[in-house]
Amino acid sequence: MDVVRFADAPFYSAPDHDDVLARRLQGGEASSADFALVGHSTLIAGAVIPMDAAVIGKIYVVTDGVIVVEQEDGALHELRVGDSIFVPAGEARAVLNLTDTPAAMIVVTPSPSL
Repeated sequence: MDVVRFADAPFYSAPDHDDVLARRLQGGEASSADFALVGHSTLIAGAVIPMDAAVIGKIYVVTDGVIVVEQEDGALHELRVGDSIFVPAGEARAVLNLTDTPAAMIVVTPSPSL
């Protein structure tokens, strides 16, 4: 088993995530979990992750604040603490923190090795 304490979770950066503080909680550089990557992302107030389509599906679970996920067609999904969303591979989305306080979410993706 691999225990990763939040304070010890390694930081990582993702392209176009300038206003995001990201930590790897499991998988990748954090543990030997080989089936998924689990990250924790804190979006500063007003943060915008621009519209993009990932090659893998993602699950977001909001742990603090309010996060808005915008679809390519303009549909908006406001997510609050405990809410989650699955974004399929190839589906474009933007992630927004439209508030004046930080917001955070858990991000789960399959391991790139799968």
